[in-house]
Amino acid sequence: MMRARRGFTLWEMTIVFAIMAVTALIVAPQWMRLGDAPAAATGQPILDALRDARRLAITAHQVVALRIDPASGRYRVDTSGVSGTGLYVEGSLELGALESMESDRPRVQYIFRPTGATYGDTVIVRSANGSVLIAVDPWSGVATSYAR
Repeated sequence: MMRARRGFTLWEMTIVFAIMAVTALIVAPQWMRLGDAPAAATGQPILDALRDARRLAITAHQVVALRIDPASGRYRVDTSGVSGTGLYVEGSLELGALESMESDRPRVQYIFRPTGATYGDTVIVRSANGSVLIAVDPWSGVATSYAR
């Protein structure tokens, strides 16, 4: 008559501990970086809108005007080309909860040429982390943020 076993063998315990050790080696570095996710850059939605407007001007071979209301965050993109002029898109920029735009103008405006070159205003974006100045290079049309 065989007796029922009441525990685990040394071999079974060793295998379980080996699996747990390998799992811990894989997961532990990720746990250490759990709260270190980089925060979104201040003013990133504005930089994205400027990049998209420039890309539209180049790919569609049209003049693209981007206008932003700093007080409300509302924007409007208009195009002008051989086929005419008209509204392309409008909406609101989703800034962070503690971010705000400032400008000495009631509306900031950026005009992108089909070559990518632009004429544009500057805008300051203030946040809890500080403030940045967003400007566009007139020759290349590339938008850049500068810490202030």
